[in-house]
Amino acid sequence: MAESTKIFAYGSLMDNASLRGIVPRATNLYPAKIYGFRRIFNLASHYRYCPEKQSPVCVLNLERSEPDCVLNGICFEIDQSAFPALMNREQIYQMHEVTVHRYNDDGPHLLASLFWAKDHECFRYLTGSNAQKHYLNICMSGCEAFGPRFLEDFKQTTVFWGIDSKEETDRIWRGNW
Repeated sequence: MAESTKIFAYGSLMDNASLRGIVPRATNLYPAKIYGFRRIFNLASHYRYCPEKQSPVCVLNLERSEPDCVLNGICFEIDQSAFPALMNREQIYQMHEVTVHRYNDDGPHLLASLFWAKDHECFRYLTGSNAQKHYLNICMSGCEAFGPRFLEDFKQTTVFWGIDSKEETDRIWRGNW
């Protein structure tokens, strides 16, 4: 049997269609969490583009947070044959090892890899962009599959770089920017 790699995903790969589109044979998928990070929209995509704004779409990234901060996502395994396609999609990130915990219980912890762009130029979320809204909807759809609490946790641990207004972030979450 081919060696497998465990991956922790916290953005669009939480959506089953998005995940299966890049790694159709992902296995052992379950809701998970990590500690000490929060999600942030601050990275220009290398393949998602907004024709209206003539700009890349802003995608999710991570930043360090308080050690007890909980960030939800999913964990899955891929075999080595799927690795090149995943690395091509996630090429703007670097892989980092992290301890993953089960989301719903205190099941066994394990080591997995996640994609995190530590050194990059910050990029602002594109309010008023249908392509940007589509990306956010993919992420939220992935969360909804794991229930309303999972989606609410996603929203609580996600911030938008350069957007400090609660009114503006509320409009983004409602899709009414």
